[in-house]
Amino acid sequence: MQLPFTTLDVFTTTRLKGNPLAIVRVPSSLRPFLSEAQKLAITREFNLSETVFLHEPVADQDFVDYDIFTPGGRLSFAGHPTIGTALYVARNSAQYPGIKRLRTDAGFIEFEITGDEGNGKGLGKVDVKIPQDVYVHRKELEHPYPESRAEASVQWARETRLVSVVKGMTFACTQLYGKDALGKVDKGLFDPVTAFDPKKVGLDEGSGWDKGYTGSFFFVDCGVDGEDEGRRVLRTRMFDAKFEDPGTGSASCALAGWLALCEEKEKGEGPFGYHLVQGVDMGRRCDIFVSVRRSKDGERVEEIRLGGAAIKVMEGVVEVDEEA
Repeated sequence: MQLPFTTLDVFTTTRLKGNPLAIVRVPSSLRPFLSEAQKLAITREFNLSETVFLHEPVADQDFVDYDIFTPGGRLSFAGHPTIGTALYVARNSAQYPGIKRLRTDAGFIEFEITGDEGNGKGLGKVDVKIPQDVYVHRKELEHPYPESRAEASVQWARETRLVSVVKGMTFACTQLYGKDALGKVDKGLFDPVTAFDPKKVGLDEGSGWDKGYTGSFFFVDCGVDGEDEGRRVLRTRMFDAKFEDPGTGSASCALAGWLALCEEKEKGEGPFGYHLVQGVDMGRRCDIFVSVRRSKDGERVEEIRLGGAAIKVMEGVVEVDEEA
């Protein structure tokens, strides 16, 4: 079988920057014949952090299905594949007429185009309301880089907190103190086995959020930028058990949700805006925008919206042999 594909660079308007994404389009006639094993094999062939399988829309539906895969397996949700897929669908409206939502394993995702295509500098910008169920685990992990606090003469600092953005996807969020300290990070907090072992990581047992994968997300708080629509600017790096990811929407949403819950109660519901700059140390800068609205009592996250841009890089056809 032949499957057309397009690659995008997400969270950027500059080709060969941002976070690469492959979108493989699956005609309805081939959907029953494309197995999970074949999707995984295709994903490993692309060897990107994520590959999307975008299915042909069904008549009279306002949504389209897409599957997200990493080289390790299927994901229920991920940020940069969602941003890239939403922009691709919006900019190819003839193939996806009337589509207003995406559907993945985590549920339905509404999207809204917030910027034009910018004179050929990309596909524009999109804003998506992500499926979220933010939960901050009780355990605080020992800070992995205490020297960064000493060098910055920080008197008070957060320890590493485990924050789930949805059940099954957690990030160990660690604040560092200065871009130099951020640049020295060269690995995550967990080995490949521990990252998928909730007990070893320290997730709250019996909470319902004690499952799935835990990544390592490091950040530097650069303060509120008055020229950036009053957003708090954060420099970030994300490490998987094996590699560094240039732009992680799900981790950005987890961190922003946690920071919003840490704000003083008198600041109300928000929304609280964050501009996360990731991938700089890899030469693949990503600009990720997150908005968080919390409950009136400040105890829960009510809504998270993720925003970003993308640009097309390559197109072609994947040749897939039929399974024996």
